Amino acid sequence: MKPHTQGLSAIALPTPSTLDDIVFEHRNKAYGAYELRTHYTTNINRALLIGIGFFGLMLLTNFLFARQKDESQLIVVEHSPIKLPDEPLPELEKPKEVEPPKPIEQQRTVAYLEPKVVEETMEETPPPSQTEIEGAIISDKSNPGTDTDEIAAAPPTETKSVEKTIIELPEEDNTAFITVEVQPSFMGGNSEMYKFLGKNLKYPSAAQRANIQGKVFLSFIVEKDGSITDIETMKGIGFGCDEEAMRVVKLMPKWIAGKQNGRNVRVKFTIPVFFRLDD
Repeated sequence: MKPHTQGLSAIALPTPSTLDDIVFEHRNKAYGAYELRTHYTTNINRALLIGIGFFGLMLLTNFLFARQKDESQLIVVEHSPIKLPDEPLPELEKPKEVEPPKPIEQQRTVAYLEPKVVEETMEETPPPSQTEIEGAIISDKSNPGTDTDEIAAAPPTETKSVEKTIIELPEEDNTAFITVEVQPSFMGGNSEMYKFLGKNLKYPSAAQRANIQGKVFLSFIVEKDGSITDIETMKGIGFGCDEEAMRVVKLMPKWIAGKQNGRNVRVKFTIPVFFRLDD
């Protein structure tokens, strides 16, 4: 039995022609994406052509500039030496001849020796006569020469008095230094000094009852012979501790004196004295 086909007509549906039509089938093609995709190849080719045109234009511009530079003319300036006129040079003045110094005319002298007492005379030379002495200078030797009116000057008879100069020695400097080249020190060093203080120091009973502890700072002068003077309390704690510290410092033996420029000098020194209760 054949199928019944009467009254039916076949409808041909349009088929997409490109990939873009297939992708955007049943979609809104007016949104813009469809147009971008369809014109993408055209835009790429156009941009490529424009880039090639710009690149060619740059090459052409460089070529034209290089050609113009080669065609520029080189200007050569010729320098011709200037010939100076031949003029005679001025003559230099000849230096004046210096006359040689005239020789000094030697004065005539006559030997006149002082008479001396001798035991035996081998050969006596008589003194010159008055006629020979006139017009001559008295000397120890006789020399021929011209006469002169000058005579030998007699030696001075008076002697100059010698002035006595009294050199006053500087007064002894008793300035108390604070810093010197060699500082004063206790015999044996600081350790021996604190042993001496600990051995002779007595804790005041008032300070013990009040439970007073601390440091008493004392200043004193170490004299040139090492003795200690001018003991003062710089900072104390009271309750008899200040007086006890001064008493023990007065008992100290002589120190090694300080030195400045190799000499013993007075030096002001400061030490702390400790007061501490045993637990």
